[in-house]
Amino acid sequence: MGRKRLKRRLKVVFPNCAGIDVGSREHWVAVDPTVTEDSVRCFSSFSDDLEALADWLESLGVVQVAMESTGVYWIPLYEILDQRGFEVFLVNARATRQVSGRKSDVLDCQWIWELMSHGLLRGAFRPTDKICTLRAVVRQSATKVADQSRCVAHMQKALVQMNVQLDQVVSDLAGKTGMAIVRAIVAGERDPARLAKLRDGRVRASEQTIARSLYGNWRTEHLFALSQALDHYDFLDRQIAECNTQIEQAMAKLPILMADPPAPTKRLKSTHRSSAGQKRLHGALCEVLGVDLTAIPCVSVDTALVLAGEIGPDLSRFPTSQHFCSWLTLAPPTRISGGKPVGKPTHKVVNRAGQALKQAAANARNSQSFIGACHRARLARMDKRQAIKATAHQLARLIYAMLTQGQSYVEKGIEAHEEQRRARQLQALHRKARKMGFELVQAA
Repeated sequence: MGRKRLKRRLKVVFPNCAGIDVGSREHWVAVDPTVTEDSVRCFSSFSDDLEALADWLESLGVVQVAMESTGVYWIPLYEILDQRGFEVFLVNARATRQVSGRKSDVLDCQWIWELMSHGLLRGAFRPTDKICTLRAVVRQSATKVADQSRCVAHMQKALVQMNVQLDQVVSDLAGKTGMAIVRAIVAGERDPARLAKLRDGRVRASEQTIARSLYGNWRTEHLFALSQALDHYDFLDRQIAECNTQIEQAMAKLPILMADPPAPTKRLKSTHRSSAGQKRLHGALCEVLGVDLTAIPCVSVDTALVLAGEIGPDLSRFPTSQHFCSWLTLAPPTRISGGKPVGKPTHKVVNRAGQALKQAAANARNSQSFIGACHRARLARMDKRQAIKATAHQLARLIYAMLTQGQSYVEKGIEAHEEQRRARQLQALHRKARKMGFELVQAA
């Protein structure tokens, strides 16, 4: 009698689930075929059809819904299903890729349902609705700031075409001296001596040097381009101010976790906020997050604002700091074969919070702190890009500990880093001595 071949079957984890293939014009929905004969249905992207989709899923007793994160088309459907009480799983399209070469909307939604029913899909991290509101305004503000930087580049191009070498004597064209001179040029001033008198006292270049750089060929087409770039710059400046107001209003609606926020431990720097606005934002961030993230060296108010908008104060979705760093795309790669790392990442993931921490880590080179000393040590032994990522990983672990445990940042100082470095060197020397059959003895 031959042995019976045992078949391994996947266990059904979510029996009452649905899979949705999201599109720009229509959404295909698949449910358990044993529940209804019409197990696959198509709904348009109009709001009334989205409500009908939710009604149909409710009538079938569906609890969990899995959908692909296709562009921005998933947002209206996600919000409606979330408001109706469904447990919505927003999954990456790479996780739902078909095994076979066949592909259609019907097969895709059925495949998503099958994967979801067996618990093979994981939902993406999405903060609460109030945090999402803050995140949208913060991202809008970041877009306007990036557009404003392009306006500065256009102004710089127009000046160079007129052979006005202002960038040779002023480090920042968008600074006080640069903008004052540009506005005077657009207003009709052409005398280099009078333009040089607009120099701020903090500029290193002398008034005579600035005057020499302002002799140019004042052609009409270049002046027209300069004028339009300045108008666009001022327009974006007003929109950034409106975004800052919206950010303050969005943060005022969030729950307060710290009743008495501390004073800033360092000088706050921001290119598009006044000193009073930075102090108000600092206090609001402390109230919302429950800790002062700006106490960490190299973490500015803008960086803390990005973290508050992208993540929020609740990190319960991440069991450990390793999960948190992996979501930030700051963890080392795990593509290993034969015990060795294989290749490079096959896809590029853009995480705004991770990018903000990388930017903060890049500024740690000149920081006279424990983190700054660690970053300089990494730069001495590894590539710059790797060092920035490693320092950002260190900042992420600190932020995770502060937000989950409510602890304040305590600066260790450069001396602590030197002690750790000396202890590691001694440990390495002892290990090498033991391998060679010797024993190190400290001199008296």
